[in-house]
Amino acid sequence: MKKIFLLAIILLMGLAFSNCKHDETDGPVITLEEPEEGQPFTAGSKHGVHMEFDLEDESGLNQYKIDIHYGGDHTHSLSLQAQPLSELSRAQWSYQKTYDDAKGLKNHHVHVHSDSIPENATLGEYHLGIAATDVHGNETTVYQKFEIVDYEVEDEDED
Repeated sequence: MKKIFLLAIILLMGLAFSNCKHDETDGPVITLEEPEEGQPFTAGSKHGVHMEFDLEDESGLNQYKIDIHYGGDHTHSLSLQAQPLSELSRAQWSYQKTYDDAKGLKNHHVHVHSDSIPENATLGEYHLGIAATDVHGNETTVYQKFEIVDYEVEDEDED
């Protein structure tokens, strides 16, 4: 009975140490403030997509990447007859950029705009992915959906 009790204590201590070690290897925390889920942006906007988020990591941040791509249907059809004629002249827009301005910091606030959204950008749902890595190479990714529309959306942030 004493051996089982001793074994149980050893196992519990092992779990406790492994949980502490796990905390050290978690990736950065990303708190996305903007854009909001489903927020519209106007095709042709010279200000692009406005993004604001906070990065945090106790061991230190390394870099972060922003990836914007069309998130509509994702199925590819050989038949163009099913698409409205106005959509044939539109092109799926994307934006990718890697930043290293947070290197070594434990906290970093990001306020950035993508490139301009082309006037002929395919309308509909787009996906924003933000991936951040810490100095140990651990990565965290968050995703948000937004819309590109063909009507004027008021741009409150014109930085």
